[in-house]
Amino acid sequence: MNPGAELRNELGRAVNALRSRQVRTSDAKEKKALAGILQRLNKPPATLDEADRLTIANTLNDGMNALEEAVAAVKHGPFDGYLSALEGLLDNLSGLSGAVHRLDALPPAPAIDPIVPESATTESSSAAPEANRWSTDAPDMSSGTDSISIQPPSRATDFAALKDEYAAWYAACTLRPERKGELDYCLKRLNQGQPTYQQVGAELNIPWAFIGITHGMESGFNFKGHLHNGDPLTARTVQVPKGRPETGNPPFTWSQSARDALIYKGYHQVADWSVPHMLYLFECYNGMGYRRRGVPTPYLWSFSSLYEKGKFIADGHYDPQAVSQQCGAALMLKAVLG
Repeated sequence: MNPGAELRNELGRAVNALRSRQVRTSDAKEKKALAGILQRLNKPPATLDEADRLTIANTLNDGMNALEEAVAAVKHGPFDGYLSALEGLLDNLSGLSGAVHRLDALPPAPAIDPIVPESATTESSSAAPEANRWSTDAPDMSSGTDSISIQPPSRATDFAALKDEYAAWYAACTLRPERKGELDYCLKRLNQGQPTYQQVGAELNIPWAFIGITHGMESGFNFKGHLHNGDPLTARTVQVPKGRPETGNPPFTWSQSARDALIYKGYHQVADWSVPHMLYLFECYNGMGYRRRGVPTPYLWSFSSLYEKGKFIADGHYDPQAVSQQCGAALMLKAVLG
């Protein structure tokens, strides 16, 4: 798959559709709006073929926003299939967005790891291999002391045993400077979706930031995919969890799917929305398999000073040299909360 080439082709189709509409519409305001939209979309077609993921993601997002603006600009006919064509283009871009997300998305980290002996879960975290590589000093934001020592990840999996670890790691984590562009992109998408996240969150008493970050981690902020796993909203989920939502008929709205996903996980019954507990819920969503190996989960810490390498590259298959290319949830949370 060459996502850049596919995106170039889709944007080319969009430009052709918008140019045709610009000629045919008699609405002066729409003509002016289309002129601005076309200027944004009309980029040299060859530049996307070898583009990096961040450039592709930003261009995808800008393209979808531009097409939504084109839909909003339509006030008068003739329509002649124009609106349905734009909806089809939006669906194609959304599908491509999901495909791009899946290239870097972190697969589940199984708690039961056949490579790591079961007895390892009872060992002290200090016995983790190469433990010192995750030790660091950082300003103590809570106790006023000069520094705090960040210990290797505990092998425990219950929140009571991990609460202090989450607080210490969260205080210590900083963004790797070379990853600023990726974090900025995630924050832009979070801000764009904030009204929708707030609406769903208000119904279920869940912080909007938690919903939005989950959306980014699981679906790449794609509002055409199920929050459960990114599967298309045009049908029930096919991947795990399969067959969701169980009630109602497709196609589902994103909000319908999100409510089902959040209730399915039991998040509507959560009372503790402190930072440590949100980090715990994020890690549980992906799985506790990294702890069995004494490795920081990239689902939380990727792109931060606390993560170097090691990730599951397929369900149950761990590669100690692989490096996550997905921004971790903790960095997004820390940027949102300030």
